[in-house]
Amino acid sequence: MNKKERQAKISKVMKEFKSGKLKSSTGEPIKSPQQALAIALSEAGMTRKPKEDMSDEYYMGFFKEMAGEEEEEGKD
Repeated sequence: MNKKERQAKISKVMKEFKSGKLKSSTGEPIKSPQQALAIALSEAGMTRKPKEDMSDEYYMGFFKEMAGEEEEEGKD
């Protein structure tokens, strides 16, 4: 999976989360943005490796950057 495909997958999963359609494996809706991001990264084949100097804010910023690039390309 190349970078563009990964960005598209992350964007798709996060859009499902924002619209309330993202569900866990048990069928319950996902309410936590951190959990949604973990699912998105997992489905895109990326891992979230925790490091001492990186917080959840860093990962949310990372997601917004990746999703933002995908949304801007779709507007053209």
